[in-house]
This record gives sequence, C-alpha cells and structure tokens, in this order.
Amino acid sequence: MRFDVVVVGGGSTGTSIAYYLSANGAGRVALLERNWVGWGQTGRSTAVVRLHYSTPEITKMALESWRVLKDMEKLVGGPSGFTAVGFMMFVGPEDYDGLRKNVDMQRSVGVNSRILQPDEVRQILPYVSSTGMAAAAYEPESGYADPVATAQTFSSAAVTNGAKLFEKCEVKSVKADGRRVERLETSSGYFEADVVVNATGVWCNDFLAMLGAEVPVAIMKEEIVVWKRPENLRGLHPVVGDLPNNFYMRPFADHHTYMGSINPDTENPGKTPSAFNLEEKVGIDTAGRYGDAVSNRFPDFAKAEFAGGWVGLYDVTPDWLPVVGFSRHYENLFNAVGMSGHGFKLAPAIGMHSSNIILGKKQHIIEPSFLDEKRFVEKKLAEKTYRYGVIS
Repeated sequence: MRFDVVVVGGGSTGTSIAYYLSANGAGRVALLERNWVGWGQTGRSTAVVRLHYSTPEITKMALESWRVLKDMEKLVGGPSGFTAVGFMMFVGPEDYDGLRKNVDMQRSVGVNSRILQPDEVRQILPYVSSTGMAAAAYEPESGYADPVATAQTFSSAAVTNGAKLFEKCEVKSVKADGRRVERLETSSGYFEADVVVNATGVWCNDFLAMLGAEVPVAIMKEEIVVWKRPENLRGLHPVVGDLPNNFYMRPFADHHTYMGSINPDTENPGKTPSAFNLEEKVGIDTAGRYGDAVSNRFPDFAKAEFAGGWVGLYDVTPDWLPVVGFSRHYENLFNAVGMSGHGFKLAPAIGMHSSNIILGKKQHIIEPSFLDEKRFVEKKLAEKTYRYGVIS
C-alpha cells in the first residue's frame, strides 16, 4: 500500500500528528497502531494538563495544547475529558527564585499563572500543611483530561478527514535504500510512503534499531498509586506538584486520587520496554513511600486507603525534552519521540508542529531547531530551572 505519509504509533502523539496532517492537505495519510488507539503508554498516562515549564518554547506549546484540549469538541469534533480543577506547584526556599522566574516568563507568553504565599494556598486547600513550602505557582484554568478519549478523538477526526487507520498492525521490519526508508513490513502487509513518522513512544529504540539508527532516549519506570480519600476530603481537588516532597497528584472522580513521583526511576534506565514488567503490581513498599510523602503535605491523607495502581514508562532524552524533526540518518524519516513525561500535555502542539515541518509550512509556535535531534550533537541542550527534569 502506498501513502504520502505513514504515521507509526496510535497514542496521543501519533494520532495528533495524523489529524493535523490530514487536516492540512498532506494527501493520503495512514496511521498504524500495533494494538488499539490509546493502548500503549497513553492509556497509562495520568493526563495532567499544566502550563508550568522552564522554557518559553515548551510553555508556548503547552498553552497551545491547553487551548485545544479545553475546546476539543468544537475544534476537533470529539471529547478530551478536560476538567479544569486548577494546578499548583509547591516549592521550598531553594526553588523560590526559579519559581518566580518561571511564572514571570509564563505570564509573558499568555499563561494565567500567579504566585501564592502559603496562607493563600490554604484558602484554596484548607487541609494543606505549609511545612517546607516557600510559595506556590497557581494556574486556575489547568487540570487534567482523558488520554484515551483524546487519542480516539484525534484518530476519528483524522479518519473523517480521509486518513486510513490500521489497528492490530504491528511493524515487523523496516527496509531502507541509502538514506531513505523504502518499506514497512507489517502484520497487515507492506506500506510505502514519501514520509514515515516514528511516533512509537517508549518503543522508539526498537523501531529505530530496525534501521540501524538511534536517538538518545532512555526508558524509565514510573509507578502510579491510587488512593481512596477519606470522607472529609471528598470532591475534586487541584492538580498538585510538590517539589519538596517529590510527588504530584490529580483527582479521579469524587473519592480517588492518582499519585506519582515527579521524576521516574532515573537510577535504573533501560533501552526498550522489554527491560520492564508492565504487568507488575504496585507494591506495599511503594504505597508506603508515597503515603509518607503525601501525608507530609496533606496530613488527612494518612487516613486514605491504598486502592491499587499501575506501572508506566517514560521515554527520556538527556535534556528531558522531546525529539521532533527529521532524522539525521534518513531524509524521509520524521521522529516525534522522547516525550520525557510531557507527551500528553504537549500532544496537540506536537501534532501542529510536526505537520508544519513535514509539509514545509511556516512555524507558528516555536522554531524547529529547538526540538531537533541535532541539538544533542551540537551540545545545545535546553536549560532547566529545577533539579527535576520532568518540570523542564
């Protein structure tokens, strides 16, 4: 089968790219997914939607994505499940100057964010402990969404635009001729395209290995714990990122909260998902460690019940920012990988950005070079404000 563009990967990144390509006149577009749309790490995402970043480039992308996610029915034609509960980032004294710098930058590009002192935080979250808290950044219009619904909306809209969706379509091998990718051999037959988009997420190293290519991406484990909150904490609460206690959390319905560490397990990286057990159950040791952290900030969480959890994976680059652009190795291979925990938050903007680069259109969010893989060779890595890469 011959297409103008083949997108490999049916998560939030790949479906967004397929949608914006199909909406912007890319011709015949195919979206290949080894299982079902939203099946992979997108389905394991906590889908936090925040705008707090350290660089204006990523902040602009997050803002553009937020604009799409909050109005997805109108803009794309289906739900994202976006819920505006607000977002708070707590910092200690050592990170206060960085917080202030970031909020000033974010406000300069149009983000509705402001700094709260601890007593102002308590007006919104009366049950918070301000121990170790110097201040917080507050985004009242941020929140969370439904990652699978978002990916399905993008893929359905792409199909409506004329793209072809191939689920249960696993890439078995990739053939190249010189500097061009010539053919994908899949469980659904052969595919050829003028441009091949690698949006395979944590499987990106597996995909690139079939071509003898690589990008500097490590795979890291992240554990999510689910808490059933006590009755006095019933109801939605803001999304919280707590740097002093190294955790983030978001509500799930009235009684439950998802919680993860701000950084994944950086001490035990792998090259591919096969280095990890995705069916692993979150154990009592993890629950105990997370429970101590959240109870330090919210003492009433000591009465919360452990209600399960799951293991997810991050594809992490050296500067904790994605790789988006044409490959250094193959002229018609486009990589959109290494999301480093930002994938869902940035998915709409990455779809727009990728579509514009592939179609040779003027960029309207950031310069292409900022996320191009050449930055690693040229040692032009993005700087970050905090010690935590995932907040880059």
